[in-house]
Amino acid sequence: MNDLLPIAAGLCAIAALFLTVLPAFWTRQLEGDSLDDWLAVRKTETDDAELLSDAQLRVWDDKDSEQAAQMIEGGASSWRYQVVLVLALIAATLAIYDRLGAYEDVQITRAIVDLGAASPEDVTELVTRIEQRSGERPKNLDYRSLLGEYYISTGRASEALENFEAILEEAPESPDVLGRAAQAEFIVNGQALNTRARQRAERALASDPRQKSALATLAMGEFGQGNYIQAIGYMRVLRDLEVPGSEAHELMKSAIVESESRMAQASTQQASPSDKPPADMSAGVTVIVTLDETVEASAYSGLTVFVIARPAGSQVRMPTAVSRNTIGEWPLMVRLSDANSMAGQSLSALSAVDLEVQVSRNGQPGLANAVLSGSASNVALSDAAETLVTLTP
Repeated sequence: MNDLLPIAAGLCAIAALFLTVLPAFWTRQLEGDSLDDWLAVRKTETDDAELLSDAQLRVWDDKDSEQAAQMIEGGASSWRYQVVLVLALIAATLAIYDRLGAYEDVQITRAIVDLGAASPEDVTELVTRIEQRSGERPKNLDYRSLLGEYYISTGRASEALENFEAILEEAPESPDVLGRAAQAEFIVNGQALNTRARQRAERALASDPRQKSALATLAMGEFGQGNYIQAIGYMRVLRDLEVPGSEAHELMKSAIVESESRMAQASTQQASPSDKPPADMSAGVTVIVTLDETVEASAYSGLTVFVIARPAGSQVRMPTAVSRNTIGEWPLMVRLSDANSMAGQSLSALSAVDLEVQVSRNGQPGLANAVLSGSASNVALSDAAETLVTLTP
């Protein structure tokens, strides 16, 4: 149900009023000229006594056969015809509404334009409307694309992949869709680059060498497999696509530094194998997130919170582990472990980390998108490690 249906119903009601009710008021009876009037006119036209006598006789004969004055009925109509016409009008309106439904599309487009000022509840409602509309119009690729992007940003990679694959059926060589499908499949596979995801990303770059989703997917995939030279190549392209000094640009610079460091470490370990015991895979940290006393808790209910861990003291912005959560009750407790590690990285391999917590209104990570943030430095990792992070605007 949307605003178009009551509008259409109102127009149908007005049309029915014009077709059925108003004709009844417009129907009227008009008296015509009487026989006496005709005789008076005839007398003014001739002085012939014989002709006037004949006219008088004809008037008397007509009066005898016609008991009432001649009545002229105007504007009469058939009720059966009117009912059929009203039903046809309603059917045509509903058919047009069902086939086009453009008003709902316009409403959705307007809501998307105003999305920057929308609350989390408004975003959820809009996504629900798009999901419903996409179900009614499965061939609408714009809705599929919007849903895919939203699902990726909210951690629903499998649903995003379904939408991107549906788009690929209609546009199999679209570099943008190929790149995003590869990214979604990479996440679904636990940040592992399988053959199909790699092929899709490479096909995207063959058509568009600047396709960011494909570049990021291949960069993370190669990094996770220890192919640091290839990863650095993709990261450098991504870095050059970003505005110098922006958060994304700095992140790529950090990722390149981290990759170069990993590559140097790998070379050293190959030259002299280490006797260092394996890391404790259960090591991690429980982060207890609270609000500053000046912050109204209810204003941030339902928003997205990112808990990010990086090597302690490192200037590299590339995260080692990230946990994404939806804010419910305060304080919020989040456990970071190897299960949250990024591709090619292991949280348990570190002895201490720097923590950063970001609350995002639009569901995207980064300090530029954070409405609240907090941090903790040099937090030791262990089975029972806990730390407190207080958020401020």
